[in-house]
Amino acid sequence: MTYAGAVLFWLALLVVTGIGVAWSTRGKGRGNLHGDVGWRRALAAAAAALAVGVAVSAVSGIGGSARRHRPAAVTSLPPAKALPPLSPSAPGLSAPPTSRTAPARAPVGPAALPFPSVERFGTGVQGIFLNYSKYTPPQIRSQLRALRLTGSTIARSDALWEAAEPNPPVDGKHDYNWQFDDLTVGTLAASGLRWLPIVDYSPLWAASAPGQAHSPPRAAADADFASFAAALAERYGPGGAFWRGRPGLAAEPVDTYEIWNEPDNALFWGPAPDAGRYVELYLRARAAVKAVDPGARVIVGGLTAPNSFLPAMLAARPDLRGHVDGVAIHPWGPNPVAVRRNLRTARAKMRLLGMGSVPIYVTAFGWTTSPPGAFSYLPAHLRPGFIADTMGALGHTDCGIAAVILDTWVTPERNRLDGDDWFGIERPSGGLSPDAAAFAAGLHTAEQHGPQLRLCRPS
Repeated sequence: MTYAGAVLFWLALLVVTGIGVAWSTRGKGRGNLHGDVGWRRALAAAAAALAVGVAVSAVSGIGGSARRHRPAAVTSLPPAKALPPLSPSAPGLSAPPTSRTAPARAPVGPAALPFPSVERFGTGVQGIFLNYSKYTPPQIRSQLRALRLTGSTIARSDALWEAAEPNPPVDGKHDYNWQFDDLTVGTLAASGLRWLPIVDYSPLWAASAPGQAHSPPRAAADADFASFAAALAERYGPGGAFWRGRPGLAAEPVDTYEIWNEPDNALFWGPAPDAGRYVELYLRARAAVKAVDPGARVIVGGLTAPNSFLPAMLAARPDLRGHVDGVAIHPWGPNPVAVRRNLRTARAKMRLLGMGSVPIYVTAFGWTTSPPGAFSYLPAHLRPGFIADTMGALGHTDCGIAAVILDTWVTPERNRLDGDDWFGIERPSGGLSPDAAAFAAGLHTAEQHGPQLRLCRPS
């Protein structure tokens, strides 16, 4: 690579990392991506800059620079010719709705798939991919390799609709920018990790409350959200375009899609949760993904209050029963006993609702170590034991768990007053921390044959 090509490539990557600046507070330890126009314009410009950098790199040649510590067979960024066109700014962000007609009720789609044959384990990695400005590319690769060495096989992070489609479709044609998602799935696959995408967050043109961060789409835009979910499956699912274009990269095709993050929480479905609206969005997205990949599992987004939200979903759509591939829950609790208690009550409620055989995906739980009083705070010396205890137990319950994902692998650890900066269990600088070692030990216990913990079986 020429010097100019190298400079442009890394400048482009650094612009993409600017999205980390917009990732301020994650609220209860989860991502809180701001929903203002400035952020979207910055992201559009960042993606355009990345396209320039990749194009120059492609023209200049890769070369053998020792500064690029990347396996020869890995291509984590798309070739220039594969990049979709992208507007240099976001003039269409305030465009009128693509349809003013209220949509019909979503179809229930095909019957739910059988229970997965294997329980899978991993962590959230949102703190990596939405905080690029705080990590170097070698740090990111090192962190993901370390995560894989714990025995993890899956990694949960956002597939941001607002980033992929900042402008509305024209004449019914969607124009997606895949740079961010390509980077996510390619970097994970290079480390032997499979992406569990959270399909979420509306672009301004589709938002029902454009001034509200994490606004759900307008009902008339549900079909556009579903089209995005289907496009993800076409690109990253088995035999998808992303994998076909990278024969040197061992494929880790996406097989599970989580629809939204905590739709029962006003932080992530603003201005207020609405089970009736969410169930329509879920069913429409599920049908769209299944049309592309009938073997995909499309699960309800991680719920913090499943005991009230699931009944409301079923009240709105009784025909939902039998058409849910899984329910993700976030059983936050101050200690392992509380986490297990929340899991048990969720399964008990699901049994009463006729969903006793639906798999549960525990897609977030964990603790921060600073500052005292923060959400899910725990003194640092207690966290390794809590992690090992919870991981080991969740691998041996009778609760019908399909996956367990800890929140989260790494966070910046810079601001002692920001609890979200201290949820990460691995040090930003690398090197196995006591927390990461406890996670690995707990995961090992979870995967070993052993006595079943009777937790959810009716008395």
